[in-house]
Amino acid sequence: MTCSSTQYRCIAWCLGIVLLAAAIFTIWSRSGEISSAILSIERPSLWSILSLVGITIISTGLVSESFRQLLNRKGIAETGACPIGRSEMFWLILVTGMLNWLPLRAGLIGRTVYHHKVNRIRASQSIRVLLEFVVILVCVAGLALLLAVLGNRCGVHPSLVLLLPVLIAVPLAFPKRSGCWTIAILFRYGDVVLLALKYWIIFDLMNHQITLETAILLAGAGSIASLLPLPTGGLGGREWIIGLVAAWVTVFPAAIALGLLADMVNRLVELVVVVPLGLFGLRIVKKRLTESLSS
Repeated sequence: MTCSSTQYRCIAWCLGIVLLAAAIFTIWSRSGEISSAILSIERPSLWSILSLVGITIISTGLVSESFRQLLNRKGIAETGACPIGRSEMFWLILVTGMLNWLPLRAGLIGRTVYHHKVNRIRASQSIRVLLEFVVILVCVAGLALLLAVLGNRCGVHPSLVLLLPVLIAVPLAFPKRSGCWTIAILFRYGDVVLLALKYWIIFDLMNHQITLETAILLAGAGSIASLLPLPTGGLGGREWIIGLVAAWVTVFPAAIALGLLADMVNRLVELVVVVPLGLFGLRIVKKRLTESLSS
């Protein structure tokens, strides 16, 4: 890593902290207008908490399997390399998410090094898969939003329309050549839909109901914002993007502050899930790395 690259990442990390502090200040300054939302969050239902935690864990599994399908396809790893296991990828994604809270996106760099040392995947190939993953994310987020809008316009419940890609993709998942791509796209699509469900639950938790289309738009914006070159998947930046999108698509009073608060709740749930599971997964990943280096 060059000096200029390191300086850029440090500046980006500091910017993320400043944006997060600005988000907290904005929520505090508008606390009178969103007092009902804050009071509601202070007394959350057990169902909401368990749902948010469960969805986060399931989403992590969908993301890890999507990555695994793309990384295990022919031509990515060196000849003779062992395929990446499901549990291996799951714990690695959790460790990556935990380490990405550190400056310089340590998780992303660490995962690239791990794949090179253990799975015999060159860094260039890991970057290639990451770029493919980004393209898939943008496409499935747009597809989910389009289907939700069309379902609403046609008088069909959007949740039923959102099942169409799943029904179409399942038969395509069996052929070996297209199966890995189909599964990767399908699982990433499922992750976006689940993230939309998270935002719907969080806004409901704040006593503010949003439509499914709005939830999907927030999910797509949040997923793309997580790719910003800031620590913790767009720390600070993601909160502001969600706040601005909420102000754009809703008519709530102090909508920006509500959007900021909603994503900070989402961020807190991620912390509760990723940190303890990431610490547990770190032991598994280190053991696997040690075994690989010693063999």
